[in-house]
Amino acid sequence: MNNERTVVLENVSGQPVGLKDTQNRTYRFGVGGKIRISEVSLQDILDYPASKIIFNEGMIQISNITVSRLYEMGLTEKEIKLYLGKEGYATALEAEKTIEEPHYEEIVEEEKIEEEIVEEPKEEIKEEPIEEVVEPEIEAPVAEAPVKKTTTKKTTAKKSSSKKRK
Repeated sequence: MNNERTVVLENVSGQPVGLKDTQNRTYRFGVGGKIRISEVSLQDILDYPASKIIFNEGMIQISNITVSRLYEMGLTEKEIKLYLGKEGYATALEAEKTIEEPHYEEIVEEEKIEEEIVEEPKEEIKEEPIEEVVEPEIEAPVAEAPVKKTTTKKTTAKKSSSKKRK
């Protein structure tokens, strides 16, 4: 969406004029007053029936917008000519022609020749594998530890009862 304030509305009547849009915003114009709005705001104003009547009466003129954008807003050719005015309509058509035919510059890129660096393959140093002599490990016999005899002490302590008597 284009939210830039590029569209200009101008009061061409001999009296102050007020417009409203669908967002309930009010735009007031003094005699000869101008205001800049976005295309989205213009669409909202044109969608409000009372504001469209003011445009149809020829009290407000639009400038700095293309004819194709006004067609996209749902206006007829008759409405567009009325809203833009005779000079504005011709100017909008001229602006549209320049927009449709964009000027392209030819860009010529110079080819850059880069010297290729050729690396000579390095001779690989071949190492002969050295055979390692693996000596078998001699396992020492594991001696079992002697089993100690343990003596158990007899306890003479009495066990106390945890139950309480009533």
